[in-house]
Amino acid sequence: MYNMVPFRGHRRDNNLPQLFDDSFFAPFFRDSFFSGNAFRVDVKDKGDHYLMEAELPGVPQDKIELKVEGDVLTIAANMDSERKEEKENYVFNERRVGHMQRSFSLDGIDDAKISAAYKDGVLSVNLPKINGEQVEKARNIPIE
Repeated sequence: MYNMVPFRGHRRDNNLPQLFDDSFFAPFFRDSFFSGNAFRVDVKDKGDHYLMEAELPGVPQDKIELKVEGDVLTIAANMDSERKEEKENYVFNERRVGHMQRSFSLDGIDDAKISAAYKDGVLSVNLPKINGEQVEKARNIPIE
């Protein structure tokens, strides 16, 4: 019979897992959707503004929240890709479910002019730079 489970590296010769060996626990932590940072974010300096791009593949736009509170920008997403159709005889079935969130400092950013767009699984956030003081406030930012 063919093994349809994704390849995870070399296994030991015996079939018994070594309970206290890193190789036993590594696939869970390495392959988890929430391992390391919840999602990848790139920030580019564009001169008068920063462009932040967060990779959120498979997350519907209505499940993403972009919030400014004080001098902190928070990107949060709820993922629920559970199959709703009739269960079949799957050999292997991967789905991602849970909440993920990242927060960033807005020092030197004009938070009143932040804008965002979501396309093809990438959330792009435009963060305009300022030279003066900014007013402290909390608000949600709509995603186009």
